[in-house]
Amino acid sequence: MPVNEATNLQESFRVFNQVTRSLERAYSRLEDRAAGVDGRLSAANGRLLNKVSELKSVTGELNGILDAIPCGVVACDGEGTITRLNPAAERIIGRPSHEVSGRDARTLLDHRGTSILLLGRSEVRSGTVVERLVCCLDGSERFLSGSVADLPDGGRLEILSDQTEVAHLRSQVTRLDTLAELGEMAAGVAHEIRNPMNGVEGFAGLLAKALRGEGESLEGIEAASKSQLLRYADRIRKGVAEVNGIISNLLLWARPERARMDPVTVSALLGEVAAAAEEPTGMPRAAVEVVDHTSGTEIECDRLKLKLALGNLVRNGMEATGEDGRVMIGARREGNRLRITVDDDGPGIPTDLRGRLFRPFTTTKAEGTGLGLALSRKFVELHGGSIIAETAPIGGARLTVVLPIRSPGVTS
Repeated sequence: MPVNEATNLQESFRVFNQVTRSLERAYSRLEDRAAGVDGRLSAANGRLLNKVSELKSVTGELNGILDAIPCGVVACDGEGTITRLNPAAERIIGRPSHEVSGRDARTLLDHRGTSILLLGRSEVRSGTVVERLVCCLDGSERFLSGSVADLPDGGRLEILSDQTEVAHLRSQVTRLDTLAELGEMAAGVAHEIRNPMNGVEGFAGLLAKALRGEGESLEGIEAASKSQLLRYADRIRKGVAEVNGIISNLLLWARPERARMDPVTVSALLGEVAAAAEEPTGMPRAAVEVVDHTSGTEIECDRLKLKLALGNLVRNGMEATGEDGRVMIGARREGNRLRITVDDDGPGIPTDLRGRLFRPFTTTKAEGTGLGLALSRKFVELHGGSIIAETAPIGGARLTVVLPIRSPGVTS
């Protein structure tokens, strides 16, 4: 073999050996790194298995809680498809989970075509509590209270509470309260009607005596006597009108009512109430001021009934203050509630009268029937609201009406 070829071959073996040793060292380092990665991966897998185990435990615990709570829970995804419901929701809706899951919440309708779930109503806002009578899928009628919450993933959650028994008990309590009020009312009616009827009887007797006049004919009665007869007749008419007014207000208070809900802005409603209160009557009247902080808020209400309720409060304030008095109507929105206040700077409400102020025939006025505030309370409660008596910041009485602000189209 030539010398040059042997030299080249030796150099090639040397280079080959160097590359081989380099590869061996790289392989060794790679093995070390693989061992480290494998160790870290094993540790990570161990931690992941622990987390999965913990998650299963928490999920099982949450599922146990969800299955045990008496309130119904229904969840849907961002498309409105029902993904989960607990046993309480199954009982309330009237169908097992496998018949409801996977359906669009808007397709769960009762026999009237009304959505059973609030999840099927896009107009119901998160956090709004809605009470309604529902005919469920098993044919039963239930009074449900529910609210909707938005979920971080775009879905929605509905909490359902079956208030059927509570509503039944509430109606029984209301009936007992009504019977108790009817007992008080009967005594009040007898007292209130007796006074004008005594006047009618007395003046009718005087009129009869004057007309008999020892055989005088009506043409023979002097002008002064005719004037006296006219006065007697006017007093009789006034007494009959008082009785009719008492009976009309009494029938209005006792008659079952239903609210005919329509949208109206608070500012428009208060403007109508103030305008009606300031209509000229020929008598000195207190000034009425409206302070509206609702910024165009719109509510669903029976406009006429709510206007009558607020009008009674304003007129009471005007009568309490007199000619130089001051009456303020204020309104403010507080979340899903509307607060309306009627303040006057009159003498205020006696402490012993506040507890029975809204009962029929409770009044401090000499010629009042005591039905105005009772009617106001009835119409306010018809809207799901409340009314209380307080002391006004301007020194007299404050009557506060609190009403729910419902989303359009949602009834309770």
